[in-house]
Amino acid sequence: MKKASIKIICCALVIASGVSLFGCGSKDGGKAANNSAQSSGAASTTETEPPGEKVTLTVEIFDRAIAGYQADNNWQTKWIQENFTKSNPNIEVKFVPVLRTEEVDKLNVLMAANQAPDISFTYNESTIQNYVKNGGLSDLGSILDQNAPNLKKYLGDDLLSYGVFDGKQYAVPAKRVIQGAVATFIRKDWLDKLGLKVPTTTDEWYNCMKQFKEKDPGGLGDKNMPFSFWADPKNINFTVATLTDSFDQKITEEQRMTLPNWVIPGFKDGVKFLNKLYNEGIANRNFSLDKDGKQLEKDAAQGNVGCFIQCYDFPLRPTPGIATELAKKIPGAEFVACDPFTNYEGKHPKFKYNPNGLFLIVPKNSEHTVEAVKYLEWMSDVEVLKYLQNGVKGEQYTDEQNGIPCNFFPNDKLSDDKKYNFSDYALIVNGKEFGSDEKNLEAASLGYPGFEDQFKDAYTISMTDATYVNIPHFSTVIASQTKYQTTLYDKDTEIFVKSITSKPQQFDKTYDSLVEQYMKAGGQEIVDEKLASLKK
Repeated sequence: MKKASIKIICCALVIASGVSLFGCGSKDGGKAANNSAQSSGAASTTETEPPGEKVTLTVEIFDRAIAGYQADNNWQTKWIQENFTKSNPNIEVKFVPVLRTEEVDKLNVLMAANQAPDISFTYNESTIQNYVKNGGLSDLGSILDQNAPNLKKYLGDDLLSYGVFDGKQYAVPAKRVIQGAVATFIRKDWLDKLGLKVPTTTDEWYNCMKQFKEKDPGGLGDKNMPFSFWADPKNINFTVATLTDSFDQKITEEQRMTLPNWVIPGFKDGVKFLNKLYNEGIANRNFSLDKDGKQLEKDAAQGNVGCFIQCYDFPLRPTPGIATELAKKIPGAEFVACDPFTNYEGKHPKFKYNPNGLFLIVPKNSEHTVEAVKYLEWMSDVEVLKYLQNGVKGEQYTDEQNGIPCNFFPNDKLSDDKKYNFSDYALIVNGKEFGSDEKNLEAASLGYPGFEDQFKDAYTISMTDATYVNIPHFSTVIASQTKYQTTLYDKDTEIFVKSITSKPQQFDKTYDSLVEQYMKAGGQEIVDEKLASLKK
């Protein structure tokens, strides 16, 4: 095998994705936090409005189907309603729940019917671009200038620029606290059994995979999967991009910004490497049947998988609990994070998430644009954020370390009036915010009880040589991208699966033919429009 050298490619495709983030109750809890907020000024970040005609500000909230917890009527919503109105007595807040799994479809229906909440949101930039193109959003620029100095300072100009389209501030981007995206996980017990070290280069990794295949350290027979992944297009970011060979290639900024993955220099080599792994029996032969990663979760938890490339916290998450279930089934078995894939410079480059999380928007037909901005401004207070993201000591958690709440009670151990959703009420930030990268990482790790150190190691790997954001931002609306996104999403899956599963001698013909179809189905039109946008 020629020395494979790896280059992470950031996606030029805009891929709709949901991001899993780190995820307080009773009337007493609200009182305790309210007292804290009052003493610290949390509820008074703006001057109190003079009494006037009351208006109702509607705010979207994700319904994550937490048993016994009402997304629009709980101790968190009551605390918000009570404390926000202290500085804004003429504004009442009403929450509009939307199922997390249906958020884009539901928001599209509400927008089309002019019934969307005054503060709505989505992670999907293509959806925002479509609303801008159709004149559906309010320009928030001057309103932010006049009513939200603390919010603007908290977010900063660079982050706010992600909400600018066609020269106007049509969205307020939430701050993404944790930007790491991807890491590689390998079975340490399998390595130990074979006398192998954790791989640090591509060749070492490939040798490990061959030995996993040939020597079957788990004694699994035909269930043995040295390397596994699934067939969802979003998985392209985590698998193909990580394995892309661009030894003689340097990608220009223009290429990075405008080209879909399939035609970025070197990306084809990554798909060819997967084709090689597939035909050698190293890659999971049934990956194409796994459309959402659920089978990989089961296979990894049962001990059948030797390695995978995924979100840096993937096996450590409490749910579905891959690492926990694996250790129960096979004592001593564990996945460890590693960073084996190197590029022509010997570095381990990889993409990271954009600095923005949610896009917060106000529909054009809303009569409460100023009130919406005042709500976000109130939320920028550090004590408001801390309460909404952590709750009350003794009710939602038991201890604090360096000012960071820890030892949270799981929702299924709490009464309904104390259950929480820490992911969604603090709209202006995605991830727990404690003022520094070190504290934020510490806080994030506490969401993985028993795996805090492993989480930190994996996150460090995810940020090592992480240079590019995964979705380049255009300040002009790329209309063709909205037009063709559904069609091309299906094409992504087709290229991914058919190219990897083709016979080695048929790979080039299969790949080139499918990519040509992709470009004719709208891909080239998107490239041309992006190029024109850049030249402006």
